[in-house]
Amino acid sequence: MHVTFVFDDLILSHQPLGASYISAMLKEAGHTVSAVNIDDGPDYVDKIKQINPGIVAYSAATSQAPRFFEINREIKRRHDCLSLFGGPHPTFFPQMIEEEGVDAVCTGEGEFPTVELCNALDEGKDFSGIASMSFKTSDKIIKNPNRPFIGKVNLNEIPFPDREIIRGFSVWKQRTGYVMAGRGCPYDCSFCFNHASRDSQEGRWTRQRSVDNVLAELRWLKETYKIIYVAFQDDTFILNRRWLREFLPRYGEEIGLPFICNVRCDLTDEEEARLLSEAGCIRVAAGIENGNDELRRKILAKSMSTEQIIRACDLYYEHGIRVIGQNMFGVPGETVESAISTIDLNIRCRTHINTFSFFAPFPGTKLGEICEQDYGFSGDLSELPREYQDKLAPSIHLENKELIEKIGKCAHLFISYPHVFAMTKKMLKILPSYRLKLMFMDWLARMKEELIKKGSVGLPSVWHPPKFIIDAIHEEQPDIPVQQVMREFSREAA
Repeated sequence: MHVTFVFDDLILSHQPLGASYISAMLKEAGHTVSAVNIDDGPDYVDKIKQINPGIVAYSAATSQAPRFFEINREIKRRHDCLSLFGGPHPTFFPQMIEEEGVDAVCTGEGEFPTVELCNALDEGKDFSGIASMSFKTSDKIIKNPNRPFIGKVNLNEIPFPDREIIRGFSVWKQRTGYVMAGRGCPYDCSFCFNHASRDSQEGRWTRQRSVDNVLAELRWLKETYKIIYVAFQDDTFILNRRWLREFLPRYGEEIGLPFICNVRCDLTDEEEARLLSEAGCIRVAAGIENGNDELRRKILAKSMSTEQIIRACDLYYEHGIRVIGQNMFGVPGETVESAISTIDLNIRCRTHINTFSFFAPFPGTKLGEICEQDYGFSGDLSELPREYQDKLAPSIHLENKELIEKIGKCAHLFISYPHVFAMTKKMLKILPSYRLKLMFMDWLARMKEELIKKGSVGLPSVWHPPKFIIDAIHEEQPDIPVQQVMREFSREAA
């Protein structure tokens, strides 16, 4: 069976590890895998027809789902194939099997269900009872129960993600190894799908691969693919202190590449910051979210104080690690004052780079439900932009909503130039009307756009990769032959 994954630029801004794991499993089972980027140009359907896959597969987040539904209908009008959807959206909304053009849906972890489906299709066997799959036939819809999560031991036994699937896409030139050392997150932030993910399957949700298994993958990436940087994709890389104490010293000795990872400020202490630094960590991404303690704790359910956040950032900088601050504007209960406090906190934390997004009330999350009940959100998925939106969902009712949006749009300007922020806070107090405040913020937003055109020099708080990655993108790429599927041990050794 030939499976073609359909990606877009958003997915390919980093390596799609979910699809890459599935691809490795499919290839090891004797199937063929390819990928198409629908943002490369309008001829993606022609490319798919030329490839002639039996299955066209999508990994869809909720914000991407409406677009992928439309793309899928266009593909199926011109190419006879089975359409398979997996990823976050189908997991939380399995009823999407009812969408026009959707033939099959995989809920939860997709490695084993997808292989079983392809095997059955190749062998002409009945596939309607595959666990974690739903199917649409000519006269009915079949919904099968989910299988348990892949066990901790089994995570070490599946092949490493297939890196060949991203050949030909721009992310390949970054020479970055995207790696997940574990799966799952034990926290219940109200804006996140985590609680729904944890309850979607039986078994343990938070799992860690063995130190040896992760190092084997990293060694393979470094020696074979010539990577120069590692981006750990775990939701909270520092979750398991005992694992870190074993892994990080060995990583520094055996791999020795600079890396980035996700952290939580309430888990950060002197030992953890030192271990990361000694191993080669140069950046951490920390969820600051909001500068107001009450909103962060009671609304976002992120139980960490402003003091913990500042102390954690200070520790990272003391150990030579730069902090990427992750923030949201427009959460339920947001005010102009709390939006300003978010910028204030990032300045106090000396964040090196920032991501500022506008809160999206995803249905199925606790905050999504609150927004539907109390803040006027329609629940319509079309209101949710794909990512990095520049405004709140249109139907959300929030006092001073337009001004909060404009503060958010100017946040990078304020972080990069704190004196401009200090002047802005004064102007927002003395300007006599709401309209004048909006006009002033519009002027600042235009200034920000001009600075963005100058690159990181103009607005350094905007996301940019380390300089050695930028240099590598423009250098001649190393000649790397096509690689076979790789595991920690060869079949013979196993």
